[in-house]
Amino acid sequence: MPICTKTPLTSEKFNAAIDELLAAKPFIYHEVFGTSRRGAPLRALVIGSGERSILINASHHANEWLTTLVLTRFIEKNADFIPENITLHCIPLVNPDGVDMVNDQRRPYPPCWKANACGVDLNSNYPAGWELARARKFALGYTRAGARDFVGESPLCEPESCAMAAYTAFNDIDITLSLHTQGEEIYWRYMDYNPIGAKELATRLGAVSGYECVDVPDESSHAGYRDWFIAEFNRVGLTIECGFGENPLPIEQFEDMYGKVERILWECFRAC
Repeated sequence: MPICTKTPLTSEKFNAAIDELLAAKPFIYHEVFGTSRRGAPLRALVIGSGERSILINASHHANEWLTTLVLTRFIEKNADFIPENITLHCIPLVNPDGVDMVNDQRRPYPPCWKANACGVDLNSNYPAGWELARARKFALGYTRAGARDFVGESPLCEPESCAMAAYTAFNDIDITLSLHTQGEEIYWRYMDYNPIGAKELATRLGAVSGYECVDVPDESSHAGYRDWFIAEFNRVGLTIECGFGENPLPIEQFEDMYGKVERILWECFRAC
């Protein structure tokens, strides 16, 4: 049974859908590459063995859980058709604890919650410019654990971000695509780094989706996964900001969001 896209996501629903997917498509390699603060598995799905490695991740932020539904549905529909020259790594649920905190009625947290179970913004916990991010967030009042924008006590202090960095480095990833919400924008730069082909790929993905290629807003710069990937490897890392509105976006946006992201991902494969 495909993952339900009509009701809010929980890690229980996600894990059940992934287990069914793996049973139906045994050619998908599955790895638990870490655990969350509350012990939930961090699951990676790998399809193919081509020379070009692409990593797609979703739900670094708890209230952006629609991106997990998008990526999981993409795998369900397209796993049989991934080009032979690609190894596709998919990590659909980076922040399972946070998603449960906003959607599991047994743990009611405010819908604005972005962080993990320890109140750390996982996409502000990576080493690239972490000190700059800390100074900026502290100046805005985000000085302690909470719903959003706390960078943690040190870079990679959270098990989720630490596992993501280790997995990415170990698998020698060529391109990363990070699914977030919202704005229908594509971010391709970090500071003065200019990975070969980054702007060109972002432009192609924007052309097939209608998303605009823009520089990262200053308040969102530094310490993100994409920032770290670009700074660490000088390779193409893109953030795909899906949908419009205020997070969490309504589930009614799923179909439109999915159609545009599916075009983005297939254009990325063609470009490789």
